[in-house]
Amino acid sequence: MVMTVKNFLNWCKRHILLVTLLAVGFVVVFGFINIQILHMTSEPEFCEMCHPKHGVGPLAEVDSWEHSGHAAAGVSCLDCHGRPGPVGYLTAKLGGLKDTYMQFTISREEKLDILSHPEEDLVPMEHCLFCHSDEGNRKYREKHEGPLEIIEMRLLDSVKNPEFRERKGLPDILSDTFVGGTHFDHAFHLDAFGLNCRDCHFGVVHQPGTKTDRMNTCVTCHEENAPSSAPTIEECTVCHEAQLAMNEGKGAKGVEGDAGLMYGAGITCDMCHTGVQEGVYRPSSSTCTDCHDDSYVEVFDDWSGEIKSKLERLSLLRANVESAIIQAEEKHRDTEDLWKLYEKALYNLNFVKDDGTHGVHNIDYAQEILSSVEADFKLIQKDLRAKW
Repeated sequence: MVMTVKNFLNWCKRHILLVTLLAVGFVVVFGFINIQILHMTSEPEFCEMCHPKHGVGPLAEVDSWEHSGHAAAGVSCLDCHGRPGPVGYLTAKLGGLKDTYMQFTISREEKLDILSHPEEDLVPMEHCLFCHSDEGNRKYREKHEGPLEIIEMRLLDSVKNPEFRERKGLPDILSDTFVGGTHFDHAFHLDAFGLNCRDCHFGVVHQPGTKTDRMNTCVTCHEENAPSSAPTIEECTVCHEAQLAMNEGKGAKGVEGDAGLMYGAGITCDMCHTGVQEGVYRPSSSTCTDCHDDSYVEVFDDWSGEIKSKLERLSLLRANVESAIIQAEEKHRDTEDLWKLYEKALYNLNFVKDDGTHGVHNIDYAQEILSSVEADFKLIQKDLRAKW
């Protein structure tokens, strides 16, 4: 007998409970499948299908991201290329449909041109401030009512400052002036000059400039605004706070030190950084042999290699410790003191990184700091194991 619509409806009425269960099951399964599809198509591995190159520049966006600080912090594609919240996420996904269509309909030359000249608001400043400042996070949440995270889809939606920022060891760029090891007043530059994040940080992930490139950006702008209160190239320590503190044997939390050998002997910045006026800011091995014999280069390399190795090892340990505290927190354990100790250790770890010389400025102090970092991380692990 052929099933008619009327017969089907009558059957449904007779089996209303079964039909309801089937409908609910269908919605759940359909929703689960679609959420998994959204997840898979939001991962960098999916983006890499259309951005497969290595290095930097057009088509190498995924590879350059993998070697950035954002990748190390677990910040993925849609964390920057989509507004916070479920609406922002879905809007970004719909925009991705257009990108997928263009992948098959435009020429390679057109695609390279688009990637080489991205829209100015591709990553609005509002997104940067949402993670990197307490005020930016608060303003966005007040502006957009409702929960920003319904289910876990990406890191961005769960960001709530100052908790997130402090646990990641990030400064508040609108209130702190010690940022990345340097003295820099973001609020002043944004307000006084009307600058935008991308004016200085364009390509911060996909086309990361060298330290020399970033230094030249500062030097060029300061020279253009002379005479003013902007520090000149000769006033090194006005901006380079972490380097000065490392030389002096100060700055780390809970770790006392002595001045470095060179600083204590009265060696000034320009006596090692001899090429500054020519735009060469990093010293080389020849800088050492100007004052010491050739064997001193080995000492320089030994110091640098030792600290670099410790930084890499402690960075891995940091990731494990952070994950362990999060797991303990999810099990409703009291982790407040552990987070405080973790944040102290992370600050000290970043302090050595921000100095940028792998301990050459003050090898003894750098070693003491990293020893304290390792001790703090291991103390956290011990506490977690003891109270499991």
